[in-house]
Amino acid sequence: MMDDEATGLRRRVIGNPDEDGPIVGSTGVEQRRPVAAPAADGPPAAARSTSTRSSAASWLTWLLGGEPATPESMAIDLHNRLKREYGDLCPDFVHLSFREATTIAKNEGKFLVIYLHSEVHQDTHAFCKNSLCTDEVVAFTLAHDNILFWAGSVLQAEGYSVALSLGAASFPFLSMVISTPRGLNIIEKVHGNLPKDQLVARLGAAIARNQQHLVAVRAQEQFRTEAQVLREQQDLEYQESLEADRRKAEEEMLRQEREEAEARQLSMRLQEEAEAARREAAEREAAVAAKRQRLDGGPTVKGKDTAFIRFQLHNGAKVERLFWAQDTFETIRAFVDVTLFDRDIPIVRYEVATNFPRKSWGPDDDQTITLHAAGLTPQSLLYVQDLDS
Repeated sequence: MMDDEATGLRRRVIGNPDEDGPIVGSTGVEQRRPVAAPAADGPPAAARSTSTRSSAASWLTWLLGGEPATPESMAIDLHNRLKREYGDLCPDFVHLSFREATTIAKNEGKFLVIYLHSEVHQDTHAFCKNSLCTDEVVAFTLAHDNILFWAGSVLQAEGYSVALSLGAASFPFLSMVISTPRGLNIIEKVHGNLPKDQLVARLGAAIARNQQHLVAVRAQEQFRTEAQVLREQQDLEYQESLEADRRKAEEEMLRQEREEAEARQLSMRLQEEAEAARREAAEREAAVAAKRQRLDGGPTVKGKDTAFIRFQLHNGAKVERLFWAQDTFETIRAFVDVTLFDRDIPIVRYEVATNFPRKSWGPDDDQTITLHAAGLTPQSLLYVQDLDS
């Protein structure tokens, strides 16, 4: 029977290492997460072994909780310490929390290589110097753009939690995982101070064994991403359609309100104009009644004290009346106004004039001149001329 390490695909599936819950193994049987306990040669070994002063200080810092505040700052701190001690040939570890690193690896369809660093283990220094931070490993990482590297210290909370989740039994420890629908699947584990050529070979073999699976995961993720983009595009188009409908309805409502306001204004204006016309007609009627009354008591028989005046209107119609010779042009205009009103002729401004010799009397002329003084006795013909025509 081929062992799990040979197949390299379903040896162990882990959930979120930051959450409590069951770990699903290759058999698919749920096992309760073990109570947090240090690995055999992990951090607790520091209390029983002789170590350097810096390692003891780091252990004390871990024990007392004096560590960077966030997972991101922990990752930056560890990466900087590795570069200071072993040079710039260290792999390009991402400065993210473990959760963020797994999410990126899943979304981008990449292998996730996890290095758990134990500052107090006796093999850590040799492994970092002779295997991890070497030209060969860096060249391997540069040749594979489908790998994401993450590192965590087991002397810090997140690294210790990841060590428990991955089942790190000894150190140095390095693991490679890929994303599956059920979680992260461990496809390779490296325990101990493995030489750099064997380390590169193990990682390369794990990639070769699972490349097709990763391609399938990438295709599935691409399909999911495209479906999500399509849904977002459809949602956007739907929202734009709703917004267009809303704007159209708002414009229609504004148009109706504008038309209703204009209709109300027109109705009010027409009412005002009608009321003004009624007032004007009433005022004109009253004025004509007063003028009609003024004309009462005129002469009925021609004599030396009378003036017979014939009027020719602008439309050719003729009217005539007998006036007193001492009547003024106020009486003349009163008669013309009554005549125009009775005949429903809409003339307001007019003048009366003789033909020969040419004389005219308009509304702005002296209305107190008598007919005798104007030379209109004993009889005359006056033309009524519309000044606004």
